[in-house]
Amino acid sequence: MENLGLALASDAKRAAALIYQSDAPFYDYWFALPPELVLLNLAQLWQAEAGSYSYRNAQVLRNGDDELIALVFHYAAGYGAQLQVSDEFELGTLALDLSILRERQYQLDFLFPHVPKNAWYLRTIAVDAAHRGQKLGERMLAQVCYAAREAGYASLHVDVDSGNPAALRFYLQHGFEIWVESEVRQLAQFALPASLRLVKALNQLTHT
Repeated sequence: MENLGLALASDAKRAAALIYQSDAPFYDYWFALPPELVLLNLAQLWQAEAGSYSYRNAQVLRNGDDELIALVFHYAAGYGAQLQVSDEFELGTLALDLSILRERQYQLDFLFPHVPKNAWYLRTIAVDAAHRGQKLGERMLAQVCYAAREAGYASLHVDVDSGNPAALRFYLQHGFEIWVESEVRQLAQFALPASLRLVKALNQLTHT
């Protein structure tokens, strides 16, 4: 069984593609750019030394050729506030209209309810399309649950795009329950569906 390993700044191009594929409608709306430019900005955020998209806050899986094939971002909810401060700085380094970016971020924030301080948050699991069906998502989830339990947390929270039935099915099959559905009317015209907050009690074992 592969273990999650350290991410590298040099993984930027491949990591950006995985992050983008995990929720393309979200990133298309947030950056208000063509996909190729969204990828460039995500790659820059990955290479930053801090922030919620930084390689320093990710863990990865690699294949036998040492190529990145999957990644995950997860952390204690209390750490999220620190990441927001870092994100504000790192976003300011992008060659973008920050007024548009921040206005759209404000709208998107309504899709994601507050995460309780006593919870662990799973922000992203992304697996390369060519390597799906190999239980990589299950392996990463099992290790995330283990890390959260070891840190003393009793629940794991994740937000899932309601327009992504495969992701929703994955989490429901692994012990998560839907707690909240959030929808922003102003975003409906941009084909952004409701967001679902799913919660897993960590006294349940993850299937592997």
